[in-house]
Amino acid sequence: MDTKTRIGIQIRELRRAKGLTQDELAALIERSTEAISNLERGISLVGIDTLERLSAKLGVPIRDFFEHVGQSKLSSRRAELLARLQATAAGLNDKQLALAVNQVMAIRDNG
Repeated sequence: MDTKTRIGIQIRELRRAKGLTQDELAALIERSTEAISNLERGISLVGIDTLERLSAKLGVPIRDFFEHVGQSKLSSRRAELLARLQATAAGLNDKQLALAVNQVMAIRDNG
């Protein structure tokens, strides 16, 4: 999977974790819905100005968009699942996050 696709997955999962549609996100960052769709599908590579806007509106550091970039051995499905897990975890408070980590570790240890 290429870099554009991995970043696109991160954008999509972070957007979904915030409960936003593509239209809503596009309006928030002053881009078109088509631009958001193209980014999420890995058709277009995100520019730094758009990345900064996404970071601000989604409430995540820019580095979160690159979390799995460079891990070329990840399947598309695994990259998507990891992005979903990360985006979900980002929205939890400290107590919820600690509980989630314990549950994931229990699944890992018993699975």
